[in-house]
Amino acid sequence: RDEAGALPSEESTFAKPKPQPTPGALAKTTTSYASNVVKRDFVWEVSGLSWLEQQLAQEGRECTSSDIFHVHPNDSDSKYVLVYSPRGASLLHADANVCDESSDWDIYKFRDFLFFDESLRGTLALVRGADSFGTNLCYRFFVRDARGDFRPWGEARRVAVPARDHVACFVGGPDLETEAKGLFGLTFEELLGSEWVVGDSITFKVEVEESVVFSHPSAVPQIRLGKADVTFEQKTPSVEVPPSTLQADLLSLLIDGRHSDVSIEAVYGEAAPVTFSAHTNILSQRSDVFAAAFAHEMRESATRTLTVTDVPPPALKALLHFLYTDDFDAVQKVLREEGSSEASSSSSAAAASGGASSGAAEQSIAQ
Repeated sequence: RDEAGALPSEESTFAKPKPQPTPGALAKTTTSYASNVVKRDFVWEVSGLSWLEQQLAQEGRECTSSDIFHVHPNDSDSKYVLVYSPRGASLLHADANVCDESSDWDIYKFRDFLFFDESLRGTLALVRGADSFGTNLCYRFFVRDARGDFRPWGEARRVAVPARDHVACFVGGPDLETEAKGLFGLTFEELLGSEWVVGDSITFKVEVEESVVFSHPSAVPQIRLGKADVTFEQKTPSVEVPPSTLQADLLSLLIDGRHSDVSIEAVYGEAAPVTFSAHTNILSQRSDVFAAAFAHEMRESATRTLTVTDVPPPALKALLHFLYTDDFDAVQKVLREEGSSEASSSSSAAAASGGASSGAAEQSIAQ
């Protein structure tokens, strides 16, 4: 940290170029309070659990502790240990005097994790290294079951650890504030026979999210943690999409006969023949029967005329309207306009075509 107690940040070393607005862009200022949040998961296994109490008695303590793990990479004080007490007893996992005087690093390194209220009692606790700076934390504990899944113990807790004029540790745990102790309310004997202990081992996990406060109130006039940034939003020009006219456009090609390349002639009984100007590409795509007729019967025809017999002209007209629009309402409209009893009797055949490939008219073409 510098003289003011703050760590150098990338913002103080490298100035980011400010984004330049484009014409018509909307400037938006965002103040983020999560840009400095770092997340870390730590897993700790305690093996030989059935021997733990006896071993702790020999060591002269009531709990054991994990190795040290770090959360925020830019703050050397963002270091933690997990502490487990099988009977929910004292969380003092080492002797402060022994740590201070020890030349053994494995003992000395824990001296920063002993600055808390000695009266605290709990089964599992997260201890942050002693520090006078504030920090913001969100943490949650998990225990692995017999299937290997981590199950939560307690809810996630989000706390603001205030800055202090002296160094102290933060300590948090699921049962620190409850009178009943024990993992999931179990006694130690019950725990040993539960699904949480597999092969005489128990595995804990803690999820920690931390937003470190790099300044101390004693060194700066006022602490501000929000990070402001400016972005420019380019409004996409609105485009009004008109309703589709494809169906009407295709039908107009049939009705007006524009760009037609084939004539479909309906010859039925004594009625005068009726000719429809159509398009081979549309009818071939919509009907396998028409496609076959165009490929074979018209191959040698110079008139480009396909004659359909045994189908009343209104029925053929209704079929063509359906093939061009894919809408049976168009069939009903033709039949109403024609007002022909023969056409009405054939409407069921057109409906049974299921789209475009069967019916009385197409059967006649196939014949």
